[in-house]
Amino acid sequence: MSDTLFAIARSGMDVERLRMEVIAQNLANASSARGAGVEGYQPVRLVSGPNTASGFEQALGDAARGYTVHAPGALAGARSYGVQATAAPPRTVHEPANPLADADGNVAYPGVDHAGEMALMVQTQRVYEANVVMYNSARSMFMRAMDIGGNSP
Repeated sequence: MSDTLFAIARSGMDVERLRMEVIAQNLANASSARGAGVEGYQPVRLVSGPNTASGFEQALGDAARGYTVHAPGALAGARSYGVQATAAPPRTVHEPANPLADADGNVAYPGVDHAGEMALMVQTQRVYEANVVMYNSARSMFMRAMDIGGNSP
């Protein structure tokens, strides 16, 4: 059981680390201009969710037997499923002196919402910290149980 707690916390930290990398990638490419007729950077999001311990057939069988999703062993932390491009339209800026400007003097930049990315970064940091607290609490309880077990007659 204790190794399951550690694995769940670790999987949550792994997902949030990946989410932070995706946010950093979006912010790093926010000012990369795209030329006329050229496909530029498209902001992406990390798709994540629960990591089920069993396959689809097992979950289907459990549902048929009346088990709930919260049955012991049904969940095994979090996992990332990949990155997905957002549908954010490009941000257009009038810069006629820019060599990447179109005929009207407009330059297209990726549609990265700086405030939204920063808010998501803070949220990701908080979730990561919550997983660290859970990991440390489980470790402390485990070590205390080992101390208690070692002091018994």
